[in-house]
Amino acid sequence: MMDNKGQLAVALPSHQPMPLLTKLLFYGVLPIALPVVVSYKMLTDKSYRLTTTSLFSLVNGATKKPCSDEWYFQDVGLLQKLWSLPSAAAYIQKSADTSDSSSDDDDTPLLEYQVREGYCGSATQRCILKSLGYPSNSIPDQKGGESKPDLWCEHVKQIAKESTHDDGMEIETTIVRGSDVTYEEFLSTLRQGLDNPNCRICCNYLRSALTGFEMTGLWKFHPLFFMIKLYGGHFSPILGMIEQDDKEEKDNPFIAIFDTNHKYNGAYFVPCRRLYDAVSSIDVGSKKSRAIILVEKKSV
Repeated sequence: MMDNKGQLAVALPSHQPMPLLTKLLFYGVLPIALPVVVSYKMLTDKSYRLTTTSLFSLVNGATKKPCSDEWYFQDVGLLQKLWSLPSAAAYIQKSADTSDSSSDDDDTPLLEYQVREGYCGSATQRCILKSLGYPSNSIPDQKGGESKPDLWCEHVKQIAKESTHDDGMEIETTIVRGSDVTYEEFLSTLRQGLDNPNCRICCNYLRSALTGFEMTGLWKFHPLFFMIKLYGGHFSPILGMIEQDDKEEKDNPFIAIFDTNHKYNGAYFVPCRRLYDAVSSIDVGSKKSRAIILVEKKSV
């Protein structure tokens, strides 16, 4: 169930080649069109200009000190603590055979990676619903389009309602946008959600606010990838919280995220204050900040 790095052994997604039209759009049209559109917006829209400047400052700061370079990011000791937490163990389906202590090796991860770029929202829905008891075969396959918190909530409730798993329960969702709450309220919401056995937390965040631009070689000068790092949000489930040993950081615990992009190798930890900044970043499309979403299973 666990590998030698403390990670849950989640199956890697099968390779799905990008359709030709999508490839032409991504590598041909967008690299030309997007810089033109963004340049026009920067010149004519003050709000857009200020937002983009703020996002650049946030991501550039993360590039200088990325969480991925810190000791805690995928520390084996922290990962071992994580999987013992009820909030993380909820994403592991225990083996039916409990008579043998070695049966843990047969436990099944309820987490899964996105099968394609842009499918992170749908992958997160499947992870959360499976952890709440909905059978995998009653949940639709991953798809694109789950890119906004409001739409994500609408769809996850619809999927749960249409599922064959009928136990007199329903799904309720609560969107908590980073810009709408103080850091203290954000931390309190995370604590309450993770302590509730019937609740799961979806995180919509700007990953590059945690890991920086992550570009090497000539890619860092490619306008499309540069813009993705500034404007591209991400969805993943939050698994748990581990307090820091440093007393001065008692209000800045490590938050465990299972990144649905397999390139990040599963779960990792970030300080809560850094996550708050990543969630408080503005989505230029909706002009709203990103959010954490509480998904709670309740009796009808």
